[in-house]
Amino acid sequence: MAKKKYSFSLSVVCLALLIGVLVGMMFTRQFSSRKMASSQLAERVSTVMQLVDQCYVDRIDPDSASDKMLNAMLSTLDPHSCYLSPKAFEQEAEMVQGHFEGIGVVLYYLNDTVYASNVQAGSPAERAGVHPGDRIIMVDTTQVSGRGLTKEPQGVVNLIRGPRLSMVDLGVQRQGSKQLKHIKVQRNVINHSSVPAAVMLDNQTGYIYVSHFAGTTALEFHTALQHLTDAGMKHLVLDLRNNGGGVLEGAIMMANELLPKGKLIVYTQGAHERRHNVYATGGGLFDEGRLTVLINERSASASEVVSGAIQDNDRGTIVGHRSFGKGLVQHQFDLPGGAAMLLTIARYYSPSGRCIQRPYDKGSDEYYTEYLSRILSDYSAADSLLSHPDTSEAFRTVNGRTVYGGGGIQPDVVLPYFRDTHLVYFNEILSKQVMETIIYHKLNREYEQLMKQYPTLSDFERRYRPGNELLQQILAQADKQGLKRDEACIAKYGSEMVTHYRAILARTLYGEHAYYKIIMPTDVELQHAIKAKVKLTQ
Repeated sequence: MAKKKYSFSLSVVCLALLIGVLVGMMFTRQFSSRKMASSQLAERVSTVMQLVDQCYVDRIDPDSASDKMLNAMLSTLDPHSCYLSPKAFEQEAEMVQGHFEGIGVVLYYLNDTVYASNVQAGSPAERAGVHPGDRIIMVDTTQVSGRGLTKEPQGVVNLIRGPRLSMVDLGVQRQGSKQLKHIKVQRNVINHSSVPAAVMLDNQTGYIYVSHFAGTTALEFHTALQHLTDAGMKHLVLDLRNNGGGVLEGAIMMANELLPKGKLIVYTQGAHERRHNVYATGGGLFDEGRLTVLINERSASASEVVSGAIQDNDRGTIVGHRSFGKGLVQHQFDLPGGAAMLLTIARYYSPSGRCIQRPYDKGSDEYYTEYLSRILSDYSAADSLLSHPDTSEAFRTVNGRTVYGGGGIQPDVVLPYFRDTHLVYFNEILSKQVMETIIYHKLNREYEQLMKQYPTLSDFERRYRPGNELLQQILAQADKQGLKRDEACIAKYGSEMVTHYRAILARTLYGEHAYYKIIMPTDVELQHAIKAKVKLTQ
């Protein structure tokens, strides 16, 4: 989120594509194992694997090779059917379930050091005395930080996580001391929120950001809606930007909170799956009132279910950029040894009959290449509001408005990409972790002092107002890291650099929601969404 209003980053898109492979899943239904291929085919596969293992020119890992073979086979069907190794399935299940077993601390990697970033309130780590900014040097008997020491981030995470009620010993350094402070933490179940922000922007406008759809999303969203409606919300801005999807049932329950009883939310259908309609059951907390949904090119699958249902029922205004275009539903088939297969069994359709899935008949590589080309084409015309949907597939909303298929949800209000060459320097500061370098060194020395000065987020917002002195510190650190100054950028965006610093620091002190609370006033797309309104009747 930190760079979403700034110049386009392919690395962010590629990350979103990897996440997008595993969205749109319906994990709550379990299928018994079906009979696999014939014994003759199974024998062929086994023989090939044995020959590769025994005769191939290089030594290979048989498990890794078989994983790649299975994924290659499934990728010929469509871009989203895939094989999950036992480890990958375990990690995916954590995301879908909305919880995992650990200690409740986010790790941050800076050069050759692992830092404790924000420590979840009420978590085992907080109760044991872990502070944001602690340098984690040892995990049990394994050194994870030190000069010249590089360790895979997931490897450190795996060391810290473990079975509920088991113990982990963290050796940390703080306040410039070379002595290790050993903190023993008892692991427990840690909830991973999919609704990191739910705040009132003014006395009538509420904002909810949903990062992904997990098993807990429906309850989290209901709780957030209740909080905002109790606060007098009349206009909801629902932010689904960068939301790659997840559990389809979470999207259905979310739409149910926003649509009147009897409205069609989505229907699914496939060669072996009869058409199944899903309707709003009524009783939603916000089925009336002004509604705006923010999406972008990284909003996919379950996000598109919600957006399509709102748009086709003329319930609210969709604002942003055309979404990813994934309209395939995967079901999970459990495999021996703790692995799993996600197999596409149906397509989902918006109420007007649109299948949001982009064509993939030319193969998975072309599927993702076309996606990147589309974004780059849109971005090249960033200063224009022009957008060119595929008008060959026209559909009608409930009130008779024309909407288009052909891949993704086309917003009612299309926003231009924000483009400014002076932002290159700003983005370099963000990508090179300049602010984090300052913040984590500061927290390591001054965490307790900061919490005494600013015990709550409200205190921090009111009284922590650094100015030019902090800006000069940011620029000096950027110089130290070899970034070439852009004085025009500094003059134009210096105050926003300070705001970003405040938001990142607030996140480490008070949690993820604090970041959004501080950064939202600088979010240009959000400001457009607050004002945007279209006529929802023909």
